[in-house]
Amino acid sequence: MADALVSALVKEVVRILGSVANQELALLRGLEGDISSLKDDFEQIQAVLRDAEEKRVKSNAVEAWLKRLRSASLETENVLDEISTESLLQSLHKQRVRYRVRAFFSSKHNKYMTRVRIAHKVKDIRRKLDVINSERFKLDLTPSAPTSHVDDIEVVGQMLPDRETSSVIHDTSVIMGRNEGRDMVIGDICNKDIGKHENGEVRVYGIWGMGGLGKTTLAQLVYNHETVNQYFDLKCWVYVSENFQVKEIMKKVIETIDKSGCTLTQLETLQESLQSKLRGKKFLIVLDDVWVEENEKAKWEELSKTLSCGSEESIVVMTTRSQTTTRMLAKVPELQHKLGCLSEEDAWLLFEKLAFAPGREGGDISELEPIGRGIVEKCKGLPLAVKTLGSLMWSKSSTRYWQHVKDNNLWELEEINMLPAILKLSYDNLLPHLKRCFSYCCLFPKGYAMTKDELTMLWVANGFIPAKGGNDLYMLGEEIFNCLVWRSFFIVKADSEDDEYVMHDLMHDMARHVMGDDCLVIEPDKEVIIPNGVLHLSSSCPDYHFSPQELGKLTSLRSVFMFGEDYKGNISQIFSHVQLRVLYLHDVDLNALPESVCKLKHLRYLNLSYSSIEVLCESIIYLQNLQMLLLKHCGRLKKLPKGLIYMRNLQRLDITHCYSLSHLPCGIKELSSLRTLSFFPLQKSIFPFLNKSVAKIGELGSLNLLEGNLNIAGLENVGGLSEAKSANLKCKTNLSGLVLDWSEDDSSRRIQQMFTHDEEVLEGLEPTSSLKELSIYNYMGKIISPSWMVNLKNLVEITFEGCKKCEHIPALGRLPNLRVIELSFMDSLKCFHDDDTNMLGDTTDMFPCLQKLNIYECEVLNSLPSNLPKLEVLSLRYCKKLVSLPDEIQSFNFMKTIEIHGCKLLRKRYDKEIGGVDSHKISHIPSIQIDPR
Repeated sequence: MADALVSALVKEVVRILGSVANQELALLRGLEGDISSLKDDFEQIQAVLRDAEEKRVKSNAVEAWLKRLRSASLETENVLDEISTESLLQSLHKQRVRYRVRAFFSSKHNKYMTRVRIAHKVKDIRRKLDVINSERFKLDLTPSAPTSHVDDIEVVGQMLPDRETSSVIHDTSVIMGRNEGRDMVIGDICNKDIGKHENGEVRVYGIWGMGGLGKTTLAQLVYNHETVNQYFDLKCWVYVSENFQVKEIMKKVIETIDKSGCTLTQLETLQESLQSKLRGKKFLIVLDDVWVEENEKAKWEELSKTLSCGSEESIVVMTTRSQTTTRMLAKVPELQHKLGCLSEEDAWLLFEKLAFAPGREGGDISELEPIGRGIVEKCKGLPLAVKTLGSLMWSKSSTRYWQHVKDNNLWELEEINMLPAILKLSYDNLLPHLKRCFSYCCLFPKGYAMTKDELTMLWVANGFIPAKGGNDLYMLGEEIFNCLVWRSFFIVKADSEDDEYVMHDLMHDMARHVMGDDCLVIEPDKEVIIPNGVLHLSSSCPDYHFSPQELGKLTSLRSVFMFGEDYKGNISQIFSHVQLRVLYLHDVDLNALPESVCKLKHLRYLNLSYSSIEVLCESIIYLQNLQMLLLKHCGRLKKLPKGLIYMRNLQRLDITHCYSLSHLPCGIKELSSLRTLSFFPLQKSIFPFLNKSVAKIGELGSLNLLEGNLNIAGLENVGGLSEAKSANLKCKTNLSGLVLDWSEDDSSRRIQQMFTHDEEVLEGLEPTSSLKELSIYNYMGKIISPSWMVNLKNLVEITFEGCKKCEHIPALGRLPNLRVIELSFMDSLKCFHDDDTNMLGDTTDMFPCLQKLNIYECEVLNSLPSNLPKLEVLSLRYCKKLVSLPDEIQSFNFMKTIEIHGCKLLRKRYDKEIGGVDSHKISHIPSIQIDPR
């Protein structure tokens, strides 16, 4: 990745050299001259980098010079980081007057010894850089003229369409010319007589064609179509790629159906489990990007045999680049669809929508349009080529540049090589730090679902986002992410419900290519060749062990990614790689971190999510640079180390669904940089002396940078109104979601008491008015009526669950943005309406945006709101005393689905199958499901 790495890396080193903090100068006493000279050398080298990068293609000497510069830059960055880290560690030792953790660096914490060690490293780098700087003259490298353009970070914002006027940034609906193909595929897969096998074998529909034609896009259009939603009982989407693994596919289907992880590993048990879920059902399973060779036919037959338990309407839709694979799996010609190119007019409409999207500046469109049509003609109807170039040309106003693209010699390449060349052209037009951000994503396996937040954290941890003044790096990262989505480097995951993104396979291949020897990706059945100087390692081979010789080549590692819960490699091997910035052990079977984790003093990002870890060792506090500690779904984690409160750089502590965690350590309020704290459990010990080590709700009071979602559990342990107010939730203006949870385990005892206490606590927990989601669990007051509820004008979704004594819920009808209401296990709730409705006598403006209403296990509920003008989904389960639906339901013009399960009186009245007298009132609703259970 040298083209992206060197220029961006040198620029970052110059910035750091110019911003050495005062507290770090003590470690540099006597080295001020060397630091200044280093900065001068790097600035002189920086001036000739553009010329060097142009000459490197034809000059081996320049290529070798850039490699030496890369090595020296990385070494400088490491030393500067070490200086900063040592300063933090010495500050830590001053703070810990009473608190003691065994030091692994005791000899190195001596100021004098540290200064000597650093001095040697700085002087060694200085000598190397002097040589590199002098060699630029021998190579005849010419300085570039100073540029007057604005800062790179400001440029990123200019590379995007106006968000107010363009909805195409994250919009995969920018699709042209596929409606006819979509309707044809839907007609075929929803006709059980097409491709029916006498032996009961599951039907297979194959969509095939070369990469970049939009096979996945077409399958996605089919998958999400309303006709398909109504026809099939179950839908699953599985990304397969080159490695066709039967067990993995089965696990993914099971996980999609169950909406949870699958721990089964044996083929036979997986088959039994999957068949129990599919038997007799009418299902659609999409297998995206399938590669099955003739010698792998047995694998497909094993899977096909398992899937043949559904009803005869069931079908598997697969996408593939291989005609051979299509003929092998989709045996009936009527179920084989070769995807063609876009027509020239459709291709132009797609290009035009992107290249001339609102917000572009400069350029006479009347001059650019004929050139653009020439570019589109040369794209030969390949949608990915058209989209990539369309979004690229949006930011180009020069007629000369448009003509340059039209006349480029890449069009002379064969079709199969032309598309990668177009993708590379778009990549080459990115700013250096955007190139680093994009190419880094090749460390995730193909088809892996990524989120904006996850990628932004990784980019920040690696220092890929240039700091600019006081700008928030995460906001800058979001701009970078949006820019890459706009350029089609990322696309929305086909079946995503959580804003997940994937890379097109061809984009992934390009990212691997431009990364070069900077990354090492270890994959099943692939030869492992470890180059020197590898910076980033990714392994999806659970049983791979590094030899001592291989480990010796990995001393420069900055990132380690390990995928797969079956990982059996010796994880402790990597703790000797002290330069690590990122350690990604997601879903790895790991019970504990070794004490030697403290050696990773440069570490910024540690992800142990979905692991079986039970405790974090106290030595973790030596990771003073750690910014992100992700422990999501670590269900066995019992406690966090007491020393966590000394990790002042910690910004993200994700302990979502760590329900074995009973409390946080006292002093958590000291983490003043904390932006994410997803879970705050409250515990009150029966032994008062133990309460001193447990964080109370008041510690939330000063953590006003918190954003995203916050779940406060154990609210029965809050003393009353004033203690609840001390959480200061009103000032946490960046919070978007809030869960208020009184423990379910305690409800049986509390249900016998008076519950004004719960009402006081709820009143004191006033959230920010910008809140979008609110959930209240196991509250035991008789009414839910906090005075602040009417202020939640931005609220989109609200949930009440397990509030067993609650007879009244708050007035919700006047909340202007409320779209989802969910009520469940509300044993005492009789009616669901707004109190102010009765007083005003006017319900015409009630629930103006409500789209989904779910009510479960509310056994004494006897009425529903009458005016729900925008309602799309109504789901009622086990509401035994609910006699009728509102008469106005006949005028609910947006209704798409109604589900009634276990509601005997409603079924009797509205089920057409048993002659329900009011069944005609809901006959206009497209999807009606009434179940007697």
